[in-house]
Amino acid sequence: MLNHTSENGMATELQVQIDDVYACLGLCAGCVLTPDERRGKSPDMPDDVLDLAISRLTDHAAAMRPLKRVNVTFAIADHILMGGDYMKRIHALGARIVRAGAPSSMEYSGVFFTTSLVGKPAKVMELLKDVREGIEDDVPFIPLVVLDGRVVNATKFGAQWKEMVLYAKALFGKVDLNTNLSVEACGSMSPAELMLFAADNGFDDVTVNWTPTLANANATLSDNRAMSLWLLEFDELVRARGDITTGYGQYLDRVVENAIRDRGGDGASGMAEYVKALVPETIRKSVEVDHHGNLLAKFEAVGDIPHAPRHGLRPLGHISEGSVDEILARGQPAMLRNVMVQHARGACLACEYNAVCAVTGFHVSTGVARRAGKQEAAGECPHVARPLIEAAYLRTLRNFGTTNSSP
Repeated sequence: MLNHTSENGMATELQVQIDDVYACLGLCAGCVLTPDERRGKSPDMPDDVLDLAISRLTDHAAAMRPLKRVNVTFAIADHILMGGDYMKRIHALGARIVRAGAPSSMEYSGVFFTTSLVGKPAKVMELLKDVREGIEDDVPFIPLVVLDGRVVNATKFGAQWKEMVLYAKALFGKVDLNTNLSVEACGSMSPAELMLFAADNGFDDVTVNWTPTLANANATLSDNRAMSLWLLEFDELVRARGDITTGYGQYLDRVVENAIRDRGGDGASGMAEYVKALVPETIRKSVEVDHHGNLLAKFEAVGDIPHAPRHGLRPLGHISEGSVDEILARGQPAMLRNVMVQHARGACLACEYNAVCAVTGFHVSTGVARRAGKQEAAGECPHVARPLIEAAYLRTLRNFGTTNSSP
């Protein structure tokens, strides 16, 4: 299997997420964080846990070197609220992981930090300037700006944001946009409005996070048809425009293209074997550490989604228990069983895309839907996966010149 993150079955890209800050002034209905979690005023990951996580992840990156890309994201909420000294510190720590992986392309590598860019513009810009002047230049530090879709049309808010975003882009060279999708956000922010907002404010990339949890299931799983139509429309706008990128459509295209090359038109049979063949390398190159120090398997789906307690899933282990590879070896069998169990029941069992869907991370959302008691109609996908994968198949088969074939 070959794709942009693997060659001959081995990872060429490492994606790391460290969940160190949960404080946020936003109220996104689709956020993975609960309102109580967002009320904090200090980092949620203790210093000793953060230091151990950096040590384990640096060793993991070094063991995989040389890599093409290494990206380290400090998440989940607003790091600006932690102050400039803390931000300079996490850049220095994250840069250790990036350098350890010896990426061949620093243009596509770096340390990222999430922020809502909420505050008085003069103070926010002063803080960003102080941070930029206080970090080393060899590893990029890139803001991931989180947008609450309910305020996308607020005139005053938009003007303030544009000033801060363009200033941040001038300082750091790049600024990416994130938005947490919910049924409410779909109703208040159309795909066209999000695209226009991204273009007007100078964003090059838009990450749409659709991450159902046990706490936000009503907000993210109550209208799957509306959600899937929104995602399909936004992906088409991205493809038509060409100068702004997003992840989920291109990711599913790669998954389907590889599946057709590996399996022909069969997207369903041999699900368990396909999971065992692909998922272990996926989780080796895509890991997350939560604020407790739990190591989580991280999948892409629509935005990143991990095997985490907030989704009703157990972590792979704790970083105090050994190296990342040692924890993966112990925790992987149970994690793989969970993937296969979700796809061996309900509507998934008869779906023509069952095996392909099983390697994407959508099983996490399936598990959330079932644990939350969402009704699963016979023959209907528990959420948005089927229409998105079906669209990817149609595009890929068209590109292969086999439009008359069927998966």
